[in-house]
Amino acid sequence: MDYARYTVHAGDTIYKIAKAYNVEMAEIIQLNHLKHPDRIYAGQVLLLPVQESREPATPMQIPEPTLTYATWLYEAYAGKDSELTAITTYLYQAVLLDHPDFDALLRPIAYDEMQHLEKLALALRYLGVDPKYGALSSGHWVEWRANFVNYTSDLCALLDSNIADEARDHQEYLELAQKIPIPEIQCILMEMAADEERHYHLFCQAKQQYCGEFAPCPQPTPCSPPPIYTPIISQEPLQEAQLPMIDLPGPHQGGRG
Repeated sequence: MDYARYTVHAGDTIYKIAKAYNVEMAEIIQLNHLKHPDRIYAGQVLLLPVQESREPATPMQIPEPTLTYATWLYEAYAGKDSELTAITTYLYQAVLLDHPDFDALLRPIAYDEMQHLEKLALALRYLGVDPKYGALSSGHWVEWRANFVNYTSDLCALLDSNIADEARDHQEYLELAQKIPIPEIQCILMEMAADEERHYHLFCQAKQQYCGEFAPCPQPTPCSPPPIYTPIISQEPLQEAQLPMIDLPGPHQGGRG
């Protein structure tokens, strides 16, 4: 495959360039080793793959990144009731309780939540925004704060809170998977919903064991089997010496069909 040089113009985004030249956003990001694809600048030179066929490519099925999708994901990522809050809460509880049984329960769940945090960061990058810790509230950026952590010390109250949080997160991810029509992000959300359902049952079992008789936990909404997750960006090195170059006009000057 041949490659072409494209000079970024003011107002360009990876999405706009990809759409103008009928290529995938992920191809541009991978080819140019873009760690921050939302930060391209006027005058920057990017490499674009040139299709061998002159027939129009199949239009992308991914809509232009929107603030709405990012706002929803930021809240799950590092808002008040978020993955970042869950990680710090569960690690705090593991240290506070200082018991092998709870250490074995809480630390693996905290590790799962850490993986969720990374997946949401990738999803935010996929939307072209910076995955910094915080969330948008009424149009204003709110940094993540340590007082979001649940510092409850009573064991049964602590487990009740964890059960409620996992049930809420499970439902939230199912709903987001329905609302965000991007397959790569839907896949991430469905995987995370399945994890939260498993955490929910683990905390229910712990409460039954350590807090005496009580009504069984209600069942959360069933989670459909998650699709197989495919990484958005490949990290394979490129053979730059094998890239023949062609200069391209900007989208504003007319691209290829």
